[in-house]
Order: sequence, then structure tokens, then C-alpha cells
Amino acid sequence: MASINVLRGQVWEVNFEPQTHKEEPGKRNRPALVIQTDLLNTNGHPTTIVVMGTTNVRRDKDYFPLRVALVNQPGLAQDTDLLIDQIRAISNRRFMGTQPLATLSMNHLKRVEEALKLLVGH
Repeated sequence: MASINVLRGQVWEVNFEPQTHKEEPGKRNRPALVIQTDLLNTNGHPTTIVVMGTTNVRRDKDYFPLRVALVNQPGLAQDTDLLIDQIRAISNRRFMGTQPLATLSMNHLKRVEEALKLLVGH
């Protein structure tokens, strides 16, 4: 695969198979939000920190801070929930395609950052 450029705030299609454990079902074409700093992203770091997403959305109540909803997000074929408690460092070889599916607005990215801070106790 050719070298790709991932940036913080982008949603990429990611291949999470194979997995070494099966606590969360793996999927080949799963959305994931890049949360890693661009200081690493733009300097050839071999792994990237992402928040996994799911198209198995929950709308019966507000699940914040465990989920951040992406509704009618340009570039995403389906509504997606970002699973804030599902943070992973993945090999850059797991990114699929040559372009991100979407890039979050600053408001969406701030909402993700708020959820991360609540989850880690800051």
C-alpha cells in the first residue's frame, strides 16, 4: 500500500481484522477517528491512535461521554457513533483507501475531546 497521510480529526475506514482478542467484534470496513497529534501523523510514525466507530447507532437516549454521535456527517454513508471508550493504537497498514471518509468540524472534535477528558478523569 502506498503511503497515506492521516490527520487528526479525519474519519478513515479501517480494517480491524485480525484481532488478537474478541471483546469487540472486528470488522473489515469500520470507521475510526484519528485523535493522535499531527506532530506524529506527519512525521512517519508507524502507528496511529484512533477512536473506533460503529454504524450500530444508539438513539434511545444520550450516551455521552461513552458515545459521540455523527449524524448526517458529509462523507459518511451512515450515521456513526464514535465509541469513546474504544481507543486503539493501530498500525498505519490498517487504514483502507487513500483518502479519509470525512473530516470532523471543530465543534465535533471538541465534543470528542470533552468526552475523552471525562473518560480519563480530567
